[in-house]
Amino acid sequence: MGSRNPKIVPSSDSAYAVTLRLRHPTIDPALLTTTLKLDPMHSWKAGDPRLSQSGAPLGGQHRDSYWSARLPFQMVGSAAVSLETFLSAQLLQLARHRDFLSDFQAHGGEISLVVEVPSLANTVLTLTSAMSRRLADLNVEVEFQFPGD
Repeated sequence: MGSRNPKIVPSSDSAYAVTLRLRHPTIDPALLTTTLKLDPMHSWKAGDPRLSQSGAPLGGQHRDSYWSARLPFQMVGSAAVSLETFLSAQLLQLARHRDFLSDFQAHGGEISLVVEVPSLANTVLTLTSAMSRRLADLNVEVEFQFPGD
């Protein structure tokens, strides 16, 4: 059962990070940037040449379009809002684009959230049933990553 009073995560190396990732067979990533009003960390269009992070050609072309953006981190005083509160707010933002995202998925697109949470002793991570329903309603997958030291 989910917590009624989500805990505040201290602002430090233990804070979480959430990235929105979209993959599609053909869409122009610029449309995603304009529609979602987020600046991508990484993006490319299907058919673009593959490049290393330094810009050197890797050979071949991207099979799919790809776009990813770090979701804006929220602070309350000197602490980050709880992950549950943050995800709820972000899913409400995504729900504003429900028709666009539904069409995106109907044409082969995939949407996921990547949640990075440092592995800390005695940490509990709960997705409430309400949160699960919101994710299912938007057809958004969630990937949790627990990077080590």
